Amino acid sequence: MSILLLLVLSVISCATYHFVPIQNDQIQVIQERSAYYPVYTDQNIGMIIYPVYVDEDLMIKIAIKNYSGKTISFTDTHFSVYESDDRVNWKKLKVYTSEEYYRKEKAEYTAGAVLLALGAVASSIDAGRGYTSTTGTIYGGSRYGSVSGIYSSSTSYYDPTAAELARQRNFEAVSQYAQRGKQWLDVLEKNLFYSVDLQPNAEYFGLVFAEKGYSKYYKIICTTPGIQIVSIEYEKVVD
Repeated sequence: MSILLLLVLSVISCATYHFVPIQNDQIQVIQERSAYYPVYTDQNIGMIIYPVYVDEDLMIKIAIKNYSGKTISFTDTHFSVYESDDRVNWKKLKVYTSEEYYRKEKAEYTAGAVLLALGAVASSIDAGRGYTSTTGTIYGGSRYGSVSGIYSSSTSYYDPTAAELARQRNFEAVSQYAQRGKQWLDVLEKNLFYSVDLQPNAEYFGLVFAEKGYSKYYKIICTTPGIQIVSIEYEKVVD
């Protein structure tokens, strides 16, 4: 099934937990590369919904195929996420719209880049600064008496070589941060789940983000007008 392959080969994330779909009458659970994917199919659509943790967020990979003979409209607001410790009492989690999540990530990246750049400049300047100090003891005498004591002095200097080496190291760190941030924003631009009019036999893949949550069970519901409500529960399992 090409839609499953697309889902498996899409964004990869590292996590200490994974999610196992709980079998129900709506879905078929397929194992692929040690992961379990819930596959929902009816006469209108095929859908795979697979959540993973990404840093402080819950990233939901969604793949859809239109099996009907008509156009079906999907949007990111059709998905809702819940968490529970007992599968009885469910708490709704915040689901970001795609535009909202992109703005959030871009703002965090921009703020981090500014702070890193300012810190790099300060670090380069400090690396070039140095101080030398001298201490000693004096003794002396005259017909008026003897004297003794300790003296000290310090001198500051600027080492351009040390400053340049630090500047190069810091520039590398800033460049790496910028590259990683740009790559992540590019992934979001290309893969966030935006509104789509899915034509017959067409496929669509997108990412929806929600609050991370901390419970043992999760439930994701798709309520697209004109098709059956899709509800899938998952158990969070330690890797």
